[in-house]
Amino acid sequence: MFSPEDHTRMARHPSGNLPPSRGAPTHSPAFGGLGVDVPELQQARALWQHNRFDESVALFEKAARKYPQNLLALTDASRALGARFEIAKAEVLLDRLMALGQRNAQVLHLAGQSYRMIFRPEKAIDCFQRALSLRRDIPDAHLELAVLYERRHRLAEAENCVEECLRCAPEYWEAKLMMARLLRRRKDESAAERMLRGLCTHQQVHPFVRAQAWAEIAQLLDHQSEFDPAMEAMLQCKAILREYEAPIRNESEMILGILREIAESMTLADLQRWTEAGRAFPARKVALLTSFPRSGTTLLEQLLDAHPRLVSSDEREAFARDIFPAMWMGPGTPKPTLSALNGIPAEHIQKQRERYLAYMEAALNEPIGERMHLDKNPAFTLLLPAVLRLFPEMKLLIALRDPRDVVLSCFMQYLPLNTNSICYLSLERTAERYTVDLGVWRRLREWLPASRWLEVRYEDTVANIERESRRSLEFLGLPWDAQVLDYRERLKTKPVASPTYEAVARPLYTSSIGRWRNYERHFATSLRQLEPFAKAFGYD
Repeated sequence: MFSPEDHTRMARHPSGNLPPSRGAPTHSPAFGGLGVDVPELQQARALWQHNRFDESVALFEKAARKYPQNLLALTDASRALGARFEIAKAEVLLDRLMALGQRNAQVLHLAGQSYRMIFRPEKAIDCFQRALSLRRDIPDAHLELAVLYERRHRLAEAENCVEECLRCAPEYWEAKLMMARLLRRRKDESAAERMLRGLCTHQQVHPFVRAQAWAEIAQLLDHQSEFDPAMEAMLQCKAILREYEAPIRNESEMILGILREIAESMTLADLQRWTEAGRAFPARKVALLTSFPRSGTTLLEQLLDAHPRLVSSDEREAFARDIFPAMWMGPGTPKPTLSALNGIPAEHIQKQRERYLAYMEAALNEPIGERMHLDKNPAFTLLLPAVLRLFPEMKLLIALRDPRDVVLSCFMQYLPLNTNSICYLSLERTAERYTVDLGVWRRLREWLPASRWLEVRYEDTVANIERESRRSLEFLGLPWDAQVLDYRERLKTKPVASPTYEAVARPLYTSSIGRWRNYERHFATSLRQLEPFAKAFGYD
């Protein structure tokens, strides 16, 4: 739900967005006149922070009903509902907020942020534009628009917004970071690098902005075949992030331990039991595209999404954040276990199946109907047991790429710190996480019928895009349609949520294949860790 820019903006304006870790609504002192921070809102936020989401949302909704003119209540309730994928309810509250604050630029800006968070970017763009038509001196609104335009490859409009932002706030470091990115995208690499190095060395710049600047420099140097300086720049980025990793790393290790325990204790008998129980439910046309980040999932998803009988959801958080906890969580179940998954009543499974599809439709803002629904989530491999418990009929597309290129690519980018990206702060830790996730897949694929899964190699897709598209569509039970080869046309109107949104819009290229060899001397022990996987997937 959050772009890298969100993370830096929240560091500067922490009350303007939902925190990236939990999505909890927050009081917004940066905007005056929104209403009193009533006790119901305070209690709801406290419940949210303790993961008591249903109680929290109920209190937020109560506050919005009790204080229908309180703009803060409407804002917080809409964001809580959006974070739980109750998007239709969230839109009702935001539409009311818009009606009450239609002549208030600050309220329109706040509504724009909220619409963006609930997957309504076009409404967000309209809000920011309307806010700026009333007042031009809202730097955040200019930058929000720039981010939305840049995601849609509307670079000239994005650049105009950043220039306006910097006129309002000349020392707005995040805006300078965006300007450097835009300069790079229009091939003015020397100007981009000068601006980025200025951000890196200025001690008043927020550390997360400096980290992003180092990562952008690394990409520039890599593009110029300056591989050792590129690695040095990336190490600077990761060194900054490691100063903030401790609490998130602890949480990540806890989650990783729980999911590994479930995956490693699962047996063939469990899978067969779930498959048999699943026959009682109406079969759904559902598929999951997963593996490991930077394995080519975005390219494959965009190809398949261009098919008229398939619709994809790009890295939605609904299953991991809401559906999975709702499957197992109960008064006597402090954490998910294989036993808890096995003990879920059939009627509860059915309820969560329907919720999952309803949530996806809400985020897509269109009905799925009779189309195949493809959930693209490259970091879901450890969640496969839970996914198969909910949808035993789920078809699995597993994106493969040379493990060494995957690990390097994950490391050589900036991502906001979260329980997944925390593993990418060194090549060694990235490789270790890869072996965990793909180790789970190698075990599961021995049990699953061949009709239920298909591995698709990124290198093969780049070499022969039509052949691999045909293979994937045939596996999904869909006829060939040449529209999939025109997937880049769709990207002009359908933005991509993945961090690889820029790369996937380019014509196919081969420069990322075998890229790891440019950095081979930096891998040290990681190559030995990855060797069995390279061999197993045909990359030895």
